[in-house]
Amino acid sequence: MQNFKKIRGQVVVAALCISGVAITAIGNSASSVSADATTGAGLRFLGRWTSGSGLGGAEISAYDAASQRLFVTNGKTNQIDIVDISKPGKTKKVKSIDLAAKGATGIQSVATKNGLVAIATSVDGNAQGNGKIFFTDTNGKLTKGVESGIEVGALPDHVSFSPDGRYVLSANEGEPKSYCKAADGTLPVTTDPYGTVSIIDVGGTKPSVATTVNFESFNDRATSLVFGGGRVFGPGATLAQDLEPEYITMSSDSKYAYVTLQENNAIATIDMATKTVLSISGLNYKKHADSNKGLDAISDKGPLVVSQTVLGMYQPDAIATLVGPDGTEYLVTANEGDAREYPCLLGGTDTTKAEGEEMKLSSAADSTDATITALGKVIGSLGVTPFAPSNPRLSTITSSTKVKLAHSFGARSFSIWQPAAGVEGTDTMTQVWDSGQQLEALTAVKRPLYFNADWDTTTGAIKAVDARSTKKGPEPEAVAVGKAYGKTWIVVGMERDGGVALYDASNPIAPEFVDYINTSDPNGNLNTGNAGDVSPEGILFVSEEESPTGAALVVVSFELSGTVAIYEIPRQTPSKLSRISTKVEAGKVKLNFKKPETSGWNTDLTYHLKCSSSRGALIASSTTNKLIATVPTTLRGVTASCEVFAKTSLGRGAKSNKFEVKLK
Repeated sequence: MQNFKKIRGQVVVAALCISGVAITAIGNSASSVSADATTGAGLRFLGRWTSGSGLGGAEISAYDAASQRLFVTNGKTNQIDIVDISKPGKTKKVKSIDLAAKGATGIQSVATKNGLVAIATSVDGNAQGNGKIFFTDTNGKLTKGVESGIEVGALPDHVSFSPDGRYVLSANEGEPKSYCKAADGTLPVTTDPYGTVSIIDVGGTKPSVATTVNFESFNDRATSLVFGGGRVFGPGATLAQDLEPEYITMSSDSKYAYVTLQENNAIATIDMATKTVLSISGLNYKKHADSNKGLDAISDKGPLVVSQTVLGMYQPDAIATLVGPDGTEYLVTANEGDAREYPCLLGGTDTTKAEGEEMKLSSAADSTDATITALGKVIGSLGVTPFAPSNPRLSTITSSTKVKLAHSFGARSFSIWQPAAGVEGTDTMTQVWDSGQQLEALTAVKRPLYFNADWDTTTGAIKAVDARSTKKGPEPEAVAVGKAYGKTWIVVGMERDGGVALYDASNPIAPEFVDYINTSDPNGNLNTGNAGDVSPEGILFVSEEESPTGAALVVVSFELSGTVAIYEIPRQTPSKLSRISTKVEAGKVKLNFKKPETSGWNTDLTYHLKCSSSRGALIASSTTNKLIATVPTTLRGVTASCEVFAKTSLGRGAKSNKFEVKLK
């Protein structure tokens, strides 16, 4: 990348252009709290709700438009906090929902639709045991008949409603306790439970018993999935045990559910009609050596985003559905990345000693391979996996295993994929767009002094610049898609950077960057509660029709600060017209003017002239910046005070300065 030049350990950052939008450095700025200063476009900070719980105090939020309330998971208190956001600048807590008496020991996720709130929980302190989904109304009252919750699979980590409101689905991660085998040499499901998806019908008088779908039918296709760009690598685990559902989105017609399998670098498709797994699609690997797909893989106290011979495993966390203007459906993923760390993962036998798959390239590189050895000398601190995806289970992987290819965790990007309708079995999902190195380059320009710097949860302070470059960089974790102002939007939250990026995805195969906002305060401290908003975990998009302000909102839950920030996408209308020239002829007024600097979110521009006089008004319009008005005989001979303005379907733009015209 040509934008960065190293000088004595510092970084000079040139202007960066992303999808046609110029981005300039803001240097030492702690945060951005308003829409883009040059255009007024993008994200504007409205307010924040602070849980007061600190770390884990706000992770996932759901919004009910009728009550104008948020339902926020509080991992610190293991409750759901109900928050009134009818006035986003003055949010207030209504009450909390406490499910401890029902056996809930972990609040994992929350969703709401049509006045029904679904809460995913782990129970009895057993992460490998089945969890439960509880249902309440928007006042926190448990749904009659299912007060004790509905049993689902192991560790329901995400819950969501189908678009038609008929079903509630939970992604049950089924994380292993360890990979230590039993005396008979097998890995029990009590140690590594199945990853599953549970489906609950909420269309009746009360929610139904869950149908829990597992991946047993794909157990003999592990090798096929791996060669399709997925991963199956847990020692001794079957495919059904190894797959770990993370997050769910659905097709707009509610016929299919799409489930990210983060550790496995894959997405599963579930047929809702038969409630069975239709397909599992590998996502393949990102070639960071390709143009505009680089990364900063060196911790050298400054940004340096360049191409490297590294294969990034996408390993998406959140996923959302995007419908194109022609009705084509796409999937949008936040490619966070995740590494496993459990006892016996690397061949050990100690059930109390965790073994992590992430290794430094310098120690994992095969010294007999000149290429990987040379790479290790350049980016030796980059975290890579010894579980070579293209060679599943051919030999036991240990801490001494060497690699000939560098596979890193996450892709430091968000991607758009097109699922293949009706395909059964295993395949490779088609990627139609990836943000490449945009997010990492963006944060390098916007916040160079805090580039790839996360927060220390012990001291509460921000870490040094570049602290995360050898890990997963900014870590895009959260993503949401929404429609407002005639456009389709993608919002991406970066867990380690703390920022939120807004893209216009009206053209889904070529999204355009709009704005970036970061409301953390690097001079603050997590422990004293003055660090602003740190570590986005979940994002909601609220359309202008459902918003309490009448403008589209982006609601972001921040895990480390325990806060929820509310940002507005302002209703953009055209800017003021300038350089107006007039020519008056008999019965005619001819105007030329410069087109507005910004047209707003919509481009259906029309131009309007209004002249006021003692005899009445002269009004005219045009679709070009050359406007001709016909002067009626009743107005000829008077001097009129005039102004012009542009207008779109979103409203009228700013009026020009007034000018006088002698009508003839």
